[in-house]
Amino acid sequence: MWDALKAVVKQPYWVIALLFGATLVTFPCVTVDRDHWTTHPPNTLWPMTIGVALLLLSSVGFLFTLLSKPPTNASDAGAGLDLTRVKEHDDVLSTTVSGCEIRVTTGRIEDYASGTGAAIVLPCNEFFDDLCAHDPASALGAYVKRVFEGQSTNFVSLLQDECRKKLGEGEEQQKTELERAVSFGAGRCLLLIKPLGRSIPVALVSTTTQRAGQGLAGRISYLFDGMRELVARLADARLDEVAMPVLGAGHGRIDPPLALVGLLLAIAEAARYGQGSQRLKRVTIVVFKQDASSPAEVDEVVVRRALALIGSQG
Repeated sequence: MWDALKAVVKQPYWVIALLFGATLVTFPCVTVDRDHWTTHPPNTLWPMTIGVALLLLSSVGFLFTLLSKPPTNASDAGAGLDLTRVKEHDDVLSTTVSGCEIRVTTGRIEDYASGTGAAIVLPCNEFFDDLCAHDPASALGAYVKRVFEGQSTNFVSLLQDECRKKLGEGEEQQKTELERAVSFGAGRCLLLIKPLGRSIPVALVSTTTQRAGQGLAGRISYLFDGMRELVARLADARLDEVAMPVLGAGHGRIDPPLALVGLLLAIAEAARYGQGSQRLKRVTIVVFKQDASSPAEVDEVVVRRALALIGSQG
């Protein structure tokens, strides 16, 4: 009994008014004896009048609480995050983690101008085959079409040769109902220093798997595995700058904002625990944007919050 009263007293005033008002309205109309209870017209209207007044007070109090509550806006989403860690310059948002500048911009990866020797990181499937390289709707396909125009078949052949040399023999899997193929695993990375004579290094990270009856699928965990292996490959080649699209957001079917957050966390972890003295210095993520008049694949608010999140651990 006392516990119940203590719990009631802790409630907002409009809840207490609601409970007591309902009690006063009901009590004069109910008689309870040992075996049963009966209802009847009230003998006096004073308790009911007070009860109705309390019910009205409760309603007014509830409405006042709703109206006085500040609306949720974009700035509220940043509560608990230090947004001052996020810098903005020339439409590029950035933060720093363990000495590595992590930047996010918008556009197309095939349009990204790399005049600093940065390696371009592209997503592919676990088979490192032509499924993505010949698909212009994918980040890899769009890049191959632009940079290796007319040489996509040669590029795929190069991939297969380099995979066998650097990733081992792989394991044959049932890719589709009618096709088997050699898988080199998800979260693997292949680095091509001068692919087909081009000066810009290209790294491919397997972010999707494919099995018969399941189709292509991506996981956030593949991004962490892939970034760790990417940093190892870059360290061997003495490279410390890369640019990439939002890995996993295309054929991997991970929601773009979630893919971006996962990718940023994976990059931050790789930057923090890099390979000895050879660590990443700059990473640029290009969030897909069809053209200047189209919205970006990930809203700027999400980008800022995600960068503030990883920057807080820098």
